[in-house]
Amino acid sequence: MEIKKLLLAAIGLTFTLTVNAQIINSWGIKGGINSTRYSEWYASDSTLQRLYTKAPVSRILVNIAFFAEGLRIKYLSTVFEAAYNPKGVSFSYPARDGNGNVMWEQETDNRTGYLTLALNEKARINFKKLIFYVYGGPRADLQINSNSDINFEPTYRKFNTTIFGLSCGAGIEFTGKTFKGITEFQYEPDLSYTLNDAYGKVKKNTWMFRLGVGVYDKK
Repeated sequence: MEIKKLLLAAIGLTFTLTVNAQIINSWGIKGGINSTRYSEWYASDSTLQRLYTKAPVSRILVNIAFFAEGLRIKYLSTVFEAAYNPKGVSFSYPARDGNGNVMWEQETDNRTGYLTLALNEKARINFKKLIFYVYGGPRADLQINSNSDINFEPTYRKFNTTIFGLSCGAGIEFTGKTFKGITEFQYEPDLSYTLNDAYGKVKKNTWMFRLGVGVYDKK
């Protein structure tokens, strides 16, 4: 909890100073879909090993973000982003009758919601009214909620609530005099483990597709 408070305070202070210094060139919102996979999944807990015998598969979820772009020079700029970014997977397991016989394959969805804070450096190439760009930088995911199957609750309660990772991607901006439209793909690999103890080992990565709109700040 203290780490969350410190991160939020630092980002809030940095953003306030940036706005006051009038170096924000544009701001706006982005949203889209993301697909999360566990790049590592190993369940040590005996209940999970018995119930969930197959590796999890990715789910498609919806995310939304606020961004501010500034410190702009000819080919480079810096983008701060705060997003609600849910990440989850689906598990399948054998449903059994009272005698222990397998009846069918049951599926269950699990999800963890994060406040994602990212600071990316963006490289741009202009072509008429289009801007092609790539970007990358550090990221922190702060857990704010979760929704898991009852058999997963002991494991999910052990999940680390702060995850550090990277953001990187590429996109196209459609520029106008006042507004810009955004289409981009993003990849988010985690550097730290979501879980790494007696319950098991979990590490995530996420792919995203997003659309957005931005407003140019008039000086």
